[in-house]
Formats: sequence, structure tokens, C-alpha cells
Amino acid sequence: MKSPLPQNESSRLEKLRSFRMMGTAREAAFDEIGQLAALICDAPVAVVAFVDEQKVWFKAKVGLELDETPRDGSFCTYTILQSDLLIVPDPLSDERFISSFLVKQVGIRFYAGTPLITDDALALGALAVMDRVPHLLTFQQSDSLRLLARRTMRELALPRTEEIQSPHGRPHLISPRPSCVTILIVEDNNNLRSLLHRTLESNGLSVFSAADGEEAIRFCQQHDGRIDLVVSDIVLPQLNGLEVSERIRAERPETKFLFITGFGDQFPELGELIKNGADILEKPFLPSELLQRVEDTLNRGEAATGTEGPF
Repeated sequence: MKSPLPQNESSRLEKLRSFRMMGTAREAAFDEIGQLAALICDAPVAVVAFVDEQKVWFKAKVGLELDETPRDGSFCTYTILQSDLLIVPDPLSDERFISSFLVKQVGIRFYAGTPLITDDALALGALAVMDRVPHLLTFQQSDSLRLLARRTMRELALPRTEEIQSPHGRPHLISPRPSCVTILIVEDNNNLRSLLHRTLESNGLSVFSAADGEEAIRFCQQHDGRIDLVVSDIVLPQLNGLEVSERIRAERPETKFLFITGFGDQFPELGELIKNGADILEKPFLPSELLQRVEDTLNRGEAATGTEGPF
């Protein structure tokens, strides 16, 4: 089946060529966006894709070995026709995609993608997640994809430079820190907790994890050494992150806090905590952004630790 073309196809292709993105090497920023999209949407496959005359080319990919697929019949071809998310719960029930390469050859049975749109309303490609079983996305997952798509376009607009990466492609803290720095992660989402742990540990930090507030409190009571920073979600089972911080700081007033959340505006008490040295990182965030925020928080002087008084 021949896929329909956008009305502004000529302008769209001209804009795509102006970015000189097609066929370029991998970049950590786009890889991180794909990894985060897969994590948030609990999907095994994610791509940052651009669409030219003949093909869909993947600038970043998770869980997929292909570098490109034919444009005709592709999910992304239809995604760039609209201004918002395209969700295909089961492509075998959608005549547009029954013969799609990804459906027939790879076994894709779920797709959700949001167009990558320039300021002048030209859709260059899509940020998408896929799965091999049919399902849906939650409202929060859909909204996070939209946010990550806008982040992708901001990244695309930056001047392209040769990136310096570690041998494993991992971003580094601006100032490497000794492993004696101890960080406790408090997060009930297993996948996110694992990603945070790997990101920090791979940068030379001593990292411990807790799945909820009670486990975090027990760890702090049993740990003999210093805990320099607690990276905690706010919405947690049993004790929320703010209650965790209050109890830990009562015993360890020197400990700094970095809160991660997508619901910061629902906790007015955060303002007072931030005044006293805590910090906040809004979801969704990239691993490199986490590293930078951790570095900033650890580098704050004694006045920012809240040692002059309790939260």
C-alpha cells in the first residue's frame, strides 16, 4: 500500500536535509532519549526516527537491530501526518500496517509515536515505542512521550559537534568524584531505580538502592558510614519522599537531598526544602541531566546542606 504524503512534503524534506542528520553517527543525547522513552513506556523497542523520500532512518534505537526500514506502510509515515500521538494498539487489526515491514518481519504488535515537529510546523520524523504484544499507554506515558519529543527537537536544533564519550558511551560527571561519595537512591519503579543506579555507579560513585521509604530508613539506621546524597522520588508507597527526608535528616543533618518527581507542583512544601538546600529534578529527565544535577548538589557549600537548621 502506497502511504499518503504530507501536504507540505517538499518543504518538509527541504527542512530535514537542512539538519544534515540522515545517516550520521550515534549521539549520546539521542540514545538517552530512546532509552528513557522505552523505560517510561515499559516497552522493549524505542526509536528516534527521521523520514526521507524512501526510508525511515533511526538516529537512535533500543531493542532493534535495523538501521532503517522502507517508508511505505511504516508507522512513522503515518505519524508525521498528524500533530499528536499516533497509537496503534494492534497493527494486525489495522489495514494500514498489516503489511508493514516491522509487523511482518520483526513481529511488532504495538506502536505509539509522536511526531518530531519543527517551529514552522514541519514533521521530520517520530519518537516512538513498540512492543511485540498489543496494549495501550497510560496518560502519563503518553504525556512523557510528548515531552521527550519536544526535547528531541531542542537537541536537534543544537550545533552538531563531535561528542567525547567513554568507551561504553556513558556520560561523565563534569568533575570525576571518588568512590567514597555515597548516594542512596529511593525509587519504587524497578526499571527506573536500576537505570539511576547504573548511571551513578558507572561514574565512580558508591551507590545503594531502596525500593520504598521504610527500606531507606532501615538502610540509614544500619549504615555506619556517611551518606552524602539521597536521590528520592516523592511519590512512594508507605512514606513519601518528603517524610523520608525529614526522618533521615533528623539523624543525619549533613545529608543532601535531590528529589525526582513529575508532580512537584502538588507538593508546596518543596519550596521550603529547596530554600534550605534540597534540589528537584523533574521527570522525565535524561541520565546526563541526572549526573549534572547530582554534581551541582554535591558541590554546594555547607550553607546549602541545611546544617544550620532542620528542614
